[in-house]
This record gives sequence, C-alpha cells and structure tokens, in this order.
Amino acid sequence: MGSENNVTMNKKELEEMVLAINSKVGEYIHALKHRSSEEILNGSILEAQNIINQILPIETEFKKLDECQNSFLNTLRNNSLSSGGKSSHENSEKGDLDKLDLSEMDFTSSELYRVPILKALIYLGGNAKLSDVSGFIEKEMKNKFKKADHEKGTNGFGKLWIEMVNREKENMVKEKLISEDKNDEQWEIIQNGIDYLAQHAN
Repeated sequence: MGSENNVTMNKKELEEMVLAINSKVGEYIHALKHRSSEEILNGSILEAQNIINQILPIETEFKKLDECQNSFLNTLRNNSLSSGGKSSHENSEKGDLDKLDLSEMDFTSSELYRVPILKALIYLGGNAKLSDVSGFIEKEMKNKFKKADHEKGTNGFGKLWIEMVNREKENMVKEKLISEDKNDEQWEIIQNGIDYLAQHAN
C-alpha cells in the first residue's frame, strides 16, 4: 500500500517537473519573440531577423521536446490518448480560388502581400496563423488597399484581400520562403524567407 502511494507521488513530481521545464523554455521563446516585435516597431528589421534566427532552431527542437513530453505524460497518466477524435476544419477553404473573376476588379494582386506576410511573421515571432498575419497586414496596409480588396472573397473568405494573402502564402510555401503546419494552421518563416525580406524590405 505504502509503495503504491510512493509511485503516485513520484508520478506527480515527475509530471510537475516536466511541465516546469516546458514552461521555462516557453517563457524564454516568448521573451525573444517580444524582443523581435519591439525591434520591428523600432524599424530595425535586421536586428529582428537576428533574433528570429535565434528563435527558429530553439522552437523547432522545443516542438519535438513538447511532443515527447506529451507522450511521456500520457504514459504517466495511463491514458493512451489515440488522438483521432479531433477532426479539424482546416481543409475548409481550399480549391475554389480560381472561380473568382478578377478581370474587371481593381484589387491588390497577391504577390504584393509577400513582403507584408514576411514582416508579419517576423513581428509575430516567426510563426502565426492567417488571422494574426491578416491583423498585422491590415494595420500595415490600411491606406493602401484598393476598392475591390474589401469585396467578399470565395471559399468563405470574408474579404478578397485576405484570400489574396492566403493565395500568396501557397506560392511562398512552394518557393520555400515559409513553411506551413497543416495540423495547427501555423505559418512559419524559414531562412530563405528571412533572406528574401532582408533584400526586399524598404
């Protein structure tokens, strides 16, 4: 009976220790992201890029560590979660982009969102979802949008310009300027994207 209590206690201590390590690394990454955001706001894109260069390898390894930790914790809790249950809705808005007739519309073409997307990702700490990237771009391009940019897009996109941002993201993934994690819908800037921004940022 006493040994059972010790095992339970040890499990609890191990779990707390793993979560504490996870939290510390997460705080460090968050602090670096905050610094890079401040550098972007101060107009120092190169310094922000240097910080992002520090973050990306750490964050990549942290994701692997996080997966191992989750698997370890699940084993510890005797709860083998077969995570097939959560079917995400990410497959939603794809495939109908070409149905939009743009010939008569005055809109911002997708390639003009390339630098703003890269800037947004640096500002947001190296990776972000479409909604966060769009929020940054909306502030950045507030007075530059054209008339049709605010028209409704296809595939459930509320505005054409957001659809164009998503379309350019597809091009950038193909050209290996950014990567995309389909599971959690995160876009991430990679080294080619950092180099591209350094050459093309104003």
